[in-house]
Amino acid sequence: MAHEPDADGDSSRRRMLAVLGAASTTLAGCMDALSDGDSGGTEADDGTGGNGSGGNADAGPVRWPAIEAGEVISNFESLDEWSPRSGEIAAAPDEARSGSQAAAVESDTGNAGMRIRFPDGFDLEGWDTSVAVKPESATKITVEFFAPSQSARLASTRVIPDEYDGWFRMDCGYQQKPGDDPDLSTVTGMTISADGPDGGPTRLLVDDLRRTKSAGNGKAILAFYGSHDSHYEIAAEMLAERDWAGAVPISPERIGNAGRMELSDLRDLRDRGWDICSYPQVSTPLPEHPEEQQRELFETARDALEKAGFEKGSRHLFIPDSGPDPTAYEVARDVHESAFLYSSGTTGVPPSEMHLIPLIWGPALHTGVRRHINLSDQYNLLTVLRIPRIVDEDDVGINENRMSLDDFGLLLDHIEQRGLDVVTPSDLVDGTWEGDGSGDEPANRERPEGTILEAGQSHEFEGSGSDDSPTFELDDGVLVASTTHEADSEITVDVTKADGNGRDENLVTTSGDTTAKSIMAVESGTYGLEVDADGAWSIELAQPAVESDELEDLPVEADGTGSAFVGPLWTEGRTRVLATHDGDGTFIVDGYGADGSREILVHRSGEFNNARSYKAGGPVWINIEADGDWTLEVVDS
Repeated sequence: MAHEPDADGDSSRRRMLAVLGAASTTLAGCMDALSDGDSGGTEADDGTGGNGSGGNADAGPVRWPAIEAGEVISNFESLDEWSPRSGEIAAAPDEARSGSQAAAVESDTGNAGMRIRFPDGFDLEGWDTSVAVKPESATKITVEFFAPSQSARLASTRVIPDEYDGWFRMDCGYQQKPGDDPDLSTVTGMTISADGPDGGPTRLLVDDLRRTKSAGNGKAILAFYGSHDSHYEIAAEMLAERDWAGAVPISPERIGNAGRMELSDLRDLRDRGWDICSYPQVSTPLPEHPEEQQRELFETARDALEKAGFEKGSRHLFIPDSGPDPTAYEVARDVHESAFLYSSGTTGVPPSEMHLIPLIWGPALHTGVRRHINLSDQYNLLTVLRIPRIVDEDDVGINENRMSLDDFGLLLDHIEQRGLDVVTPSDLVDGTWEGDGSGDEPANRERPEGTILEAGQSHEFEGSGSDDSPTFELDDGVLVASTTHEADSEITVDVTKADGNGRDENLVTTSGDTTAKSIMAVESGTYGLEVDADGAWSIELAQPAVESDELEDLPVEADGTGSAFVGPLWTEGRTRVLATHDGDGTFIVDGYGADGSREILVHRSGEFNNARSYKAGGPVWINIEADGDWTLEVVDS
């Protein structure tokens, strides 16, 4: 399966290699098969591989997906340092990607795994990890990092397309942080495991486990699938406000179809720095096509985009949802400079595997996307987001290929709050992905003295059932609401901008005959309230002055029932919010800053018991909307 480089090499891949810090090797040597040479990297012979595995063997060529960039963690020349977690481990000399052998872990059951320990601790802080894998009989691969223990670990998972059983390189971006905050400077062990199809058998080949230096800041790519009108008329303008550019995966024959962008619209986005990328349409899954048809499919779509003036974007492929087999993967590597596959996950920056870059479903804002963005911020990773047609909330429906405008706005706000650099596929390939470090933590934050926020407006409203309030004015600051509802059912109150610009923001969501307290950050302007309720209600709004002597230091613990808020709190930077909820309905936890910032921490229904990171800093409030009892603990992270 090795892919032979052309005589001149690939300039874009060479730039990527230079970024990874391996300028002494050619990119063809890093990404593809070499005819000769040592099996290890130029920086690998420093003994960093845990129990003496850091050096590379001198036997055999380097074959993709082994690479030469970075440093070896394990080259699998000796399997003594690895122990079975489930199943058995064996040498696989015929499958060697570097040195004289790969390792095979297999079992007759639905899982096979292996473990390596680093008794003195291994430093992965500021590093990305990747490994060559071949899922001969596997549906999912998981790599876990114990930093330093089972309760403080990170996990990277890759779901394998149904027909894929060939080699590729797995970039171990993190998707799960199930316990305490890990310390990646002290990794005491790693596991590599696979789940087999239908309970087994399971067989996974691995080789060339490496670390490469991570980027200086987390990244995000926004991929607007299908070039819908709403992507141009709504999303493009919202990105322009932030000086961001996106990617548009499009099938050339769909340009100008009903409800989709015209050629002139796409060219306008191109001129704004967007990538117009290839997304070929297939009537049957890719693996059902022979190699020559797959090649024709990819080349025809690429060439049509080039002819239309999208040479830069046409280099990038968004793989049809049916997913690739090993043949399609090899063809994609020949035809395109990068390829993206719908398979939830984060990845390193730049990815060492440029042709199976994972992406996540953008509308899953409350069930994974925020976590991916937070981890990309914390560990300088890349999250690629698939954005469908953008519509009003009432038009989303269930299981439809749409995203509400409110959720899209919240997504952009969260990316901005977390300080990710929004980049394009061309930035990855061309090495222009490094941002200005805007996501770095502020240094030497000083605790304020005196008045933090001046007092502002106050208003009172009352009514019965669902209704809209008259408009009213607010000043910059925070808005505190005291809401009384005379019914056992749920009441929700949203704050809207009177001019129609901006998105609705929830102020109150609570249940029962109760008086609820809530808070949110606002900027000056004209607003209104949208109330959804069954019984009589009254709402008092106030913008209180906030003084520095009111700030409470962390850690802080609180509990209550229904709607309430905690704060103002003084935070130095990152915090960790541990929350529980025992109700059946909505549970929302938001963080608001005195600077007007907002971060959604929890947005779930039913019982909840988990922790969330919060990129705070300065005076903040934590707002809770619940229909049951809740607890909250806010600590430094």
